[in-house]
This record gives sequence, C-alpha cells and structure tokens, in this order.
Amino acid sequence: MAPEVDATPEQPEASWPDLGSLTGIRSSKPTFYAEYRHTAESLDRTMRSLDRIARVLVSTAKGSADLCAAVVEAAGEHLDAEWVVLGLRRAALPDATPRFLARDPSGRILSSRRRLPPSLRRRFDAALSDPHTQVSDREVFVPLRFDDTVQGALAAWRRADSDRETACDEIDLRVLTILANQALVCLQKSDALGRVKKLLSRTEELYAEAEARARDLAERNRQLQEARSSLDLARQREVIDHERRRLARELHDSVAQHILSAGMAIEWCRAEVAQGSPVRDQLEHAKQLTRVAVEQLRSAIYALSDADAPQGTDLPDMLNRLRTFHSPADFDLRIRIEGRPVPLDPAARSSLFRIASECLFNTAVHAEARRAIVRLVYRDDILRLLVADDGCGHPEKLRRILRCQVPGAGNGYHHGLLNMAQRAAEMGGTLTINRARLGGVCIEVSVPLARIAQTPAGTGGTDV
Repeated sequence: MAPEVDATPEQPEASWPDLGSLTGIRSSKPTFYAEYRHTAESLDRTMRSLDRIARVLVSTAKGSADLCAAVVEAAGEHLDAEWVVLGLRRAALPDATPRFLARDPSGRILSSRRRLPPSLRRRFDAALSDPHTQVSDREVFVPLRFDDTVQGALAAWRRADSDRETACDEIDLRVLTILANQALVCLQKSDALGRVKKLLSRTEELYAEAEARARDLAERNRQLQEARSSLDLARQREVIDHERRRLARELHDSVAQHILSAGMAIEWCRAEVAQGSPVRDQLEHAKQLTRVAVEQLRSAIYALSDADAPQGTDLPDMLNRLRTFHSPADFDLRIRIEGRPVPLDPAARSSLFRIASECLFNTAVHAEARRAIVRLVYRDDILRLLVADDGCGHPEKLRRILRCQVPGAGNGYHHGLLNMAQRAAEMGGTLTINRARLGGVCIEVSVPLARIAQTPAGTGGTDV
C-alpha cells in the first residue's frame, strides 16, 4: 500500500474564459439568457472535466500510486467534493497498490482507512457491497467493475456549502466513471505486476532450493557410492578372511599333525639304526626336512590366520610382533626403527608388513640364516624397509628371479619374491636386492611417503 501523503494538492492554474465573451452573444430576453447561461456553465464544466481527465491520463506513466492520487484529485475538483474515496474490496486484486486513497476537506491525500470519518466509512463499505451506481444530490458512488465483478468503488461527497448550485447529473457520473475505469485498469496492472514479482521471487527461491537439493543429492550419491564400495570391499575381505581361516585350520588340524607324526616316526626309526649307517644319515636328513616343513606351515598358518592387523596398530608395532613368528629357537632377530613414525594407509601398512614377513620366512627357511635385522627408516619424503641376514643367499640369483630369468619363476616357483616386488610397485615404490653387511642378502623397499601416509609426514626422528 502506498504511504500516506498529507500534502495539499496544487490547484489548477487554468482559468477558462467566459463563453459569452467568446461568442459575443448578448440578449435582453430573460428566458433565452437563462437557457444560454445553463448551457454555457455545462460546457465550462465539461471542458474542465476533460482537462482533469487529461491530467489523470498523463499520470499513468508514473505508476499506480500517482495515477490513483490524480483520480482522487480530479474527482474532488470536478464535484467540489468534501471527501473523495477510492478503495478496493478485501479479496479483490490482492497484489495491487494502493488499496485505499482518500482526499479530505483540506485537500490532503490519505492512505489509511482509519482517518476516514466512521459515518463515511460505513457508507463506503455499504457501497462496496452494492454493485450498482448510486447518484444523489450530494453523493456519487461508481463501482470499479471487471468481468461482472465489483473490485472496488470511487465515492465522492459534495460540500454542503459548495458554490456549485446544480445537483450531480449525468455528466458528473460519466466523468467519475471514466476516472474510476482508468484507476481500475492501473490497479489491475499493478496487481499483475505484483503477482509476476511474487512468481519471480518464488521461482528464484525454488531454483535455489533445487540447486541445494541437487548438491545434496550429489553428495548423498557420492556417500552412497563410497558406502557401497566400502561394503563390497568389506564383503570381499570377509570372504577372503573366512577362506584364510579355513585354510589355516585345515593346515593346523591335518597337514601339520601329519608332518609332526611323520617326524616322530622318523625319530623312532633313527633310534633303532646303528651309528654310522647310511640309513641313519637319510633319516637325519628326513628329520630336518620335516622340521623345515613344520616351520613353513607355521609361517603359512600365521599369515592366513593373522591376515589383517588390528585397527590403529602402527607398522613398528606390527614388525615387533615378527619376533614370535618365522624364527627357529636359535634365530636372532632384531627390529630397528629410525626416524619419526607417521600414520600410514592401512593397505600400505599391511603390504609392508607382508613384505617383511616374507623376507624373514625366506631368510630362516631357504637361506639357512641365524641372524637378521629389520630396519624401518622414516625420512622426510621416503619410507625405507630393509631386511638383512647372514644366510647363504645370492643377490644376483634373486635379481635374476625378479627379472624372470630363472626357469619356472613366476609360475609357483619363487612366487613370494615376485609378490614382494609387486606389492612395492603398487605403492609406487621399488624393491632392490644387494649384499648385506652381515654376509647374506639385504632386501630394500623404498616407498614415497606422500603415496602411503594418511597425514603429512613430519621431519626429523628418533631411533627406537
């Protein structure tokens, strides 16, 4: 609704010339002059009304508030009215502005219904409920009608002391009807514009809401995909862990028991054979083979039954657990941690642990070593895992195996060494084989920390 304006409107400056001075008609007949005078006054009123209507039409481009104010002004001037009211019904044109304007006796434009005298307010409300035009000596009510529906009304009450002697007639009614229709057209446009603005605002809100929902759906879809991938991975791990446990149980309950029984039988037979007999030497060799087989089974059972370290266990702790596995009673194993440990990705941590475990198994079983050192070295950008022994291994032969230059390599033969190289490559690292200071073989795995660290690695470090 337009704000209330309490300014005294400007009075028209135009002063219409007397029609008699224009025509030059003079007469001494009383009857003729009275009729002429009545006609002249009617023409004067009509010309002034046309001028007021023209001024109202000029206000159209200024907006609905200015045009409605001009309509109220023109109606008040035309009828020499004490009060003029232009208003809409409550449910009509809900988005149009202004919804109410009034011109008081002092010429001020009011926008509040409360400023209207109660008697006039009741009279105007009654006119809104009656769709018919009402004209009397001092009152004119013109409905704002569109499609046989009354949208509002334009009402005027003449002053009791008005200089105008004639009562409201057909010309007054037509002038007010033109003014009312012009106000109605402008208010309809204002209502349409208001509805368009609301629709635009609502469209923008819906568009923003749709964008937010689209982003939310995209995020939820991403989370769903991640959850699905995690679930698939968990199911795969569950199946693999179940199969590992089954294999470990079978190896422990059947194969290991049979080998132990075979070793006991060999020991019993060896005790029955005389010293220095070739048979006794073969039985001793068979006993050593059963011992090696038991060690291999022991390592395999450990690897299968302890496939994944507990969550939150870091790599140094996992390596320290190797002291109790893969090692004969007289095997000397040392674990050294250099630098400051950093959290690693679980997959990389498991791969490094498997590499160290496989190296120690090969050291104890195949290289006949009695001593080994596992070093885990943290640097600013590189993690190095070194496993050195004093066994009888040949670095060049092992390098040839990695290059698949040994017959059968990669087809079940020396598969553990190839697996270690593959694990290192998957982490973006390398595996090298050199002669160890202890006299045996040193296997070194170097991996970039940026590829396997969960958080940025720190600098410096301490030996553990």
